[in-house]
Amino acid sequence: MKLKRNIFIPLVLLPCSFFQSAQAITGGCPIEGATPMNIGPLNTSPASGFPVYVQDSTGLTMEMCLDPALCISTPPIQGNLFSEQIGFGAEGFWASADAAITTGAGIDARLVSGVEAAFLTTTPKDGDQFPFTRLRIRIDIPLPGIYTVTHPWGKEVYSVATPGVKAVNDSFDIAFAADAVHQGRIGPILHWDSGLPITDAQGGQYIGDPATPHTVTGSPCGSNFFRIEAVALDGVTPLNIDPGNSDGIGGTSSVQTNLFNVSGKIFSGNAPAPLVVNRTNYTRAIDDVGQVNAFAISAPLAVVTLKGEPNLPPNDVPLDGDGQGLFFKNIPVNASVLPNSVEVTARNTGNADATHISLLTDLINITRAEYSVSANTLTIEANSSDQATNPILTVFGFDTLNNGSRTFNNVLVPPSRVTVTSAKGGSDSEDVTIVP
Repeated sequence: MKLKRNIFIPLVLLPCSFFQSAQAITGGCPIEGATPMNIGPLNTSPASGFPVYVQDSTGLTMEMCLDPALCISTPPIQGNLFSEQIGFGAEGFWASADAAITTGAGIDARLVSGVEAAFLTTTPKDGDQFPFTRLRIRIDIPLPGIYTVTHPWGKEVYSVATPGVKAVNDSFDIAFAADAVHQGRIGPILHWDSGLPITDAQGGQYIGDPATPHTVTGSPCGSNFFRIEAVALDGVTPLNIDPGNSDGIGGTSSVQTNLFNVSGKIFSGNAPAPLVVNRTNYTRAIDDVGQVNAFAISAPLAVVTLKGEPNLPPNDVPLDGDGQGLFFKNIPVNASVLPNSVEVTARNTGNADATHISLLTDLINITRAEYSVSANTLTIEANSSDQATNPILTVFGFDTLNNGSRTFNNVLVPPSRVTVTSAKGGSDSEDVTIVP
């Protein structure tokens, strides 16, 4: 039997630089374990049905990597006209980074990560496109125990009662679409920390050579490595999983590698400025006095602006930046009428302008999420930042609240977490507290 829980490392993001003007985004290890990616439009030259580029939160922008000497994309399938047209077979990659660990105690581990273009079957066919980010952990386990895996985007903890081949076999494969913001389990994209640029005969630039294991940078958690730590099922006794100290860092109950096989080609076009809009929300008092709040991430020296009609200023409103990539603006407004969405634009030297349309929603705050074991009742209390219209609030999977509160009866099995959504677009999620 195998149990897993996810833990993310609260470390400070390490600054980095890159030859494509990539910029570090500060703020520590993300709650999701990775920063979002901006996905570009569909490629029309050739018409592949896949996005022309993917861009991570540092601004690193990747196109499909097809050079057989520097990329791991499978070659085109001869006779398959669509495969020949797009330049690869069953799998194509914008970027990848894999690591491996083997010890004399029987640990055989693989960390597989990347941004991949695949199909619903192994035969490339237009209409069957499946682009996704992947994070996969495969470990042969020699001894029962609790195994903690640290990777560049967080931690996973596995309780393994039955050891064996691929006793840990975990996959986080998350699909994305063109012209969208994608939240997967990897991001930013890992790349070599030295020895760049790597170029091909045409001047194309690459983030690594997959044939050469190399140290990397890019982790938003400061963990540019793959590490396994093990204790017995009692949670205390160290397990001897690396008796020969193969990693050379001391200790036999843990083993790690800093070397990754990296591939990926940098986008050769004019990449847009990095831009992630975290949140655009409003507050509205009973007398319609209100404010709009905007939160965004971009390049540290970018100019990020917001506009929207009606009742917002008619011209672009600059957001305030901290010089490290975080942007915010509070705009007092007459909130009697507000736009349904706002337009956020980032302008950065060396990049094309990037514009995202972001829904303008209220802000929901769950103040109570409580389950009574004896009464079999679930009590939810929440409020909206829109005091003037007092929008309908709904508990996902249950029903609407009455004036921000409701007790649901005959709940035999409580949810571990509840989400409240507003008719004005806002939402909040909280863990359920258990009481007698």
